Order: sequence, then C-alpha cells, then structure tokens
Amino acid sequence: MDLNIYYNNKVLSAQEREAFRIMSEETIRDFSESIEGFYELSQEFKPSQNKEYDKITKTVLDVGIFTSYTFCDCVALLKHFVLSSNAYDKSLFQGKLKVLLNEGFKSLYGFNDKQRKRSYYIELGEIMNYFPGFQLEDDSILLKLKQLSEQSTWWKDERNTEVHLDMSQLYKTRHEEINESKVAMESQLLIGLLVQINKLMGRMHQAYIDYMVMHLKIE
Repeated sequence: MDLNIYYNNKVLSAQEREAFRIMSEETIRDFSESIEGFYELSQEFKPSQNKEYDKITKTVLDVGIFTSYTFCDCVALLKHFVLSSNAYDKSLFQGKLKVLLNEGFKSLYGFNDKQRKRSYYIELGEIMNYFPGFQLEDDSILLKLKQLSEQSTWWKDERNTEVHLDMSQLYKTRHEEINESKVAMESQLLIGLLVQINKLMGRMHQAYIDYMVMHLKIE
C-alpha cells in the first residue's frame, strides 16, 4: 500500500468546502446516534448463561463504541481543518488531527506487538471463529492494518510534540507548509477502515441474531 498515491494536491473550491461541511455534519450526526445506541445497549447488557453470546455482544459493543467515537472525532477535526481559513487555526487542527490519527491507529491495531495484544481489532479477532463466513473480509482488513503499521508511525513525533507541548518542536511543526490534500487523504485511510470495520461488525452481529432466532424457532 503506497500512501503517496493519495496525494493529489487538490485545492478545494468554496463550493466543494461547503459540500464537505454538509456531508461531514450529516455523517457525524449518523455516527453519533450509533454511539448513543451502543452505549444504551452496553448499559442494559447483563451476563447470561450463554457465554458465547455474552462474549460476542460485549466485543461488538466495546469495539463499536471505540470505532464510532474515533470516526466522529476524526471527521469533526478534519471538517474544521478543511474549513479553516486562518493559518493558525488550520495548523492547530492539523496538529490535533495527527494526534488523534496516531492514537486512534495505536488503539485500533498498534505499531508493535505489545500494543497489538491489547488493541480493539485483536479483541474483535477473538470472536471471528464464530463467523467463518466473514473470514475473507477480516483477512482483508487485517492486511491493510498490517501494511499501515509497517509503513508509517502515523506522526508519532508530531503527536509527542502536540501532547507534551514541546515548544521548540511545536514552533517548527506549526509553521511547516500545509499540504491540505495530503492531510485529508491520509486521514481518509483510517476513517475508511473504521467505516469498514463498523459495517463488518454490524453484519456479524445481525448474522448471530438471525442464528439465535432460527434456533429458538427450532426448539
């Protein structure tokens, strides 16, 4: 996977920026509703006698809340980054977006074995044996995650500079020339994966519900 293929250096027109704003806000609204749904289900969840069902449900809720929050935060920061006309604002949102992308990918999959063991996608992988029909899609997502983890540290230095407020480095990073297209398309790599994972989990959970209903009817 070559990250450079995404950098087209396109400069959006005023009309395109407005269209992006509308699309972003609609997307955030839809996903924020998903967060509410996941949270309500997590509060209502009570362990049952079916350990498999409990593990599947808890995993889908845990991973779903994480992916939905991370997705909404990414889109919200990207929206403000793209719409900012003030140079300082744009630089600020670029820095905070890079922090989120670094931390988001670290939690989703990780950059090393230690991070990976406690990552959300590995947690999701622990229930994939119950869903053999989704294995090919899972393998495809895992390959993308692996390639991204090996190809880039996802702005680790910029993340450290922004989080720890390293003033000498912050001045340098905040005054670098901004390639809006580069930032937006790199962000899309993680945003696209989060959407793909959410859709996969939705189909997996629905398949398991259908399976349970079918067996209840048989009994």
